[in-house]
Amino acid sequence: MKKTFIHSLLVMLALVAWPDRVRAADADQDWQAILALDAGPKEQPDSADAASRMVLSHLNRQEKALRSFAAEHPQDARVFEARLRLARLLQIRADFEGTDKPRAESRSILEQLEKTATPEQRPELEFARVARMMRTLSPGSATQREEVLKAARQFQASYPADRRLPALLAEIATLFDSQPSKKEDLLQDALPLATDEDLKARIMDDLKRVRLVGQEVPLHFTSLGGKEVKIDDLFGRPTFVIFFANFSPPSITALDRLQQEIATLPKGSVRIVGICLDERREVAAGLVKGHNITWPVACDGKSWLGPLVRDLGINALPTVWLLDAHGKLRSLNALEAAAARAQQLMRER
Repeated sequence: MKKTFIHSLLVMLALVAWPDRVRAADADQDWQAILALDAGPKEQPDSADAASRMVLSHLNRQEKALRSFAAEHPQDARVFEARLRLARLLQIRADFEGTDKPRAESRSILEQLEKTATPEQRPELEFARVARMMRTLSPGSATQREEVLKAARQFQASYPADRRLPALLAEIATLFDSQPSKKEDLLQDALPLATDEDLKARIMDDLKRVRLVGQEVPLHFTSLGGKEVKIDDLFGRPTFVIFFANFSPPSITALDRLQQEIATLPKGSVRIVGICLDERREVAAGLVKGHNITWPVACDGKSWLGPLVRDLGINALPTVWLLDAHGKLRSLNALEAAAARAQQLMRER
């Protein structure tokens, strides 16, 4: 439920140590070793750079393992899945390294599998196609978002009992923060299908947030400086609400970026309030001082379990909201073009 930079890198791969090559002697044993990669790495990197090096190392090992399995057990029924996994891994490598060659090979593998897939294998291939569309999506392309949504709905219609469907719909919903009704429809479809408790909790949080859009946000806290802050205090000007923590480097980057955006606006034209999820208040106070923050920051030391965080359905960092002059939530993802969004709200007053 909680997303940080290093955590995201680890989840993206879910890899563990792997020997330099797969043994040819026992396909079952080799396949079990491949499945063990899903358990995740044992290392705990202490920085983003260390996490990146670890990810790349495991990418190399997993790629060797999958290629070796397909080469050394060509008649094994699991070769289809091995190649499907390889196509997915190559796409991840392309995204991670910013190179096109793995992406082209990934596409070629999927095209080859398309020609040989059995009816039983077809759902795996179709799911891989939707996942690939999501990974290659341009963030600002509304057309591509609609294409991904269409593909996901087609998968839903074709395979309504597929175990991966609720997670797929919940992930597609993240693309539609700017279209709350579509986001809610996707989440409503995903919730009754979900059996995993963590996924259910994530969907419930996401629904809680999307249902706040257009509503006055129940914001009430005591800042690190001891000042009581209520939503009524924020009326009259657009307000950015940023959720961040020292343990989430991307949220600190977002914090700096937001301050840079706000600096381009007329002084005093918008407000900012912050919710820090660090467990130690002194860490939060250090962030406030180190980043020259003069606006109210809440930190109750309860991190993800804090009542304010739970009430607002926050389950990812960074999160940046934009409220209008009446305290109503207008954007769930306001970091992109933050200044322009605020100016639009100022014109609407």
